[in-house]
Amino acid sequence: MCRVKHTLHGSTLAETLVMMLVAGIVFLAAMEALTLLSQLVARRTAVLVEAGRQRDGIFRIGQLLAAADSVRGGEGGGTGEPLYLYRAGRETALAVGDSAVLYVAGEFRDTLLRRVGPMRLVRCDAASDTLEIGMPGRTLKFPVLRPARERYEKAIAEIENGYGYEDDHP
Repeated sequence: MCRVKHTLHGSTLAETLVMMLVAGIVFLAAMEALTLLSQLVARRTAVLVEAGRQRDGIFRIGQLLAAADSVRGGEGGGTGEPLYLYRAGRETALAVGDSAVLYVAGEFRDTLLRRVGPMRLVRCDAASDTLEIGMPGRTLKFPVLRPARERYEKAIAEIENGYGYEDDHP
């Protein structure tokens, strides 16, 4: 019968300490990499959230302008004046304050866009008016429809133009 010899090989204290030192260095490097990765993800998430808020604000401004029965610029007509929106007899406003576009409806206030410049309503006789909002590197332009009565009167005037109607009737 053959005897099988089993021998166990161990490591010395010095080898064990070196192995623990190397494992500690690798563990610390991995933890530092995870920390940097989490900071990068947090910054990227913040950028994406801000971009989403900007898109949402742009969409909301477009909805407010499209749903308005009429739109009136500020009394002075300047770039710092609020824009008044009327719908179903209620007055709301879009205003620029502290480089942000604010929606104001009574006591309710909502920030729609951040980091904006001046906002102005550009009047155009031939087409719809335009709301321009300055932003870094670009200008947002929104079409603003005229009030329904004004559009109706203009359409009637164009139809009647050239028919030679006389206003004087005996």
